[in-house]
Amino acid sequence: MKRIKLFLALVVIALGLASCGDTDDYMAFVGTWGVEEIEYYNIDYWGNPIQNTIKKYHFTPGDPQDGIDLIFRADRSGEMRDRSRDTLYLTDSTYILCPDTTLVTKFTYSYHKDDATLYMNMQVAHPFTYQMNIPEFTDNSFVYINEYDNDYVEKAWLKRISDAEGSKSTRGSKPVYRPRMKGSLLSN
Repeated sequence: MKRIKLFLALVVIALGLASCGDTDDYMAFVGTWGVEEIEYYNIDYWGNPIQNTIKKYHFTPGDPQDGIDLIFRADRSGEMRDRSRDTLYLTDSTYILCPDTTLVTKFTYSYHKDDATLYMNMQVAHPFTYQMNIPEFTDNSFVYINEYDNDYVEKAWLKRISDAEGSKSTRGSKPVYRPRMKGSLLSN
């Protein structure tokens, strides 16, 4: 009887370890990605964009003056480097105009290829996890869709700048003004 219990316990442990195996899906993201375009819009009851609410903002991936980069590392950590801010909000009523700085936000991440879902755990004063749908992914670009509030969506197109876990500079573009979308990944 003890042998049967021991055998069953070993089978359960083996099945548990086999089903929780570590996948390398997240390795496809390792490198530096630059934001090329962001869309903000409202969705209707069926999840379709409401056309008159769409607002688009264009960036140059890797722009050293006004770009936004996401750096994904092989240890599932990363950082967002945002150089596009023309206003820095300290509180809802206190802000700094033209801060001329790079905001660095650290995060951890995981990616589930079967669900096409990217999870980003932002390491800020009030930690938050973004759950983003990835409808398009290639070796050099990806698109994510993030519903950051009820019926409010942020959709972004990113291009790979490098496979390295750092950033290289490219040509600059003119500054892009975009309003603060509280709760979104790229403008909160």
